Amino acid sequence: MYRLVVSELAHMDLDTIVSYIAVQLANPMAASDFLDDVEKCYSYLKNNPLIYERCHDMRLEKEGYRRATIKNYVLVYKVDEAAKLVIIHRFFYGAQDYVKLI
Repeated sequence: MYRLVVSELAHMDLDTIVSYIAVQLANPMAASDFLDDVEKCYSYLKNNPLIYERCHDMRLEKEGYRRATIKNYVLVYKVDEAAKLVIIHRFFYGAQDYVKLI
């Protein structure tokens, strides 16, 4: 089993996303469902971090970044095989050009 480390930026991204869904969209149930899906994704990553695809951008792929899609959002992470570690770097809205933001 791998250990999961969530960056400060990823925590802030997640807080922003959940707040947006719950407050701006006035849908706290959808925000809760999104958090449940994030927890499921985290569980999958702990057990099999290579389950999700590599990022399609050549630079990000070369640097070892992978991506998991959760509803309309993308979680970007790296795997450190030697340390048995999964590092969650950021969450992005799916339509964002996240390649430029990493």
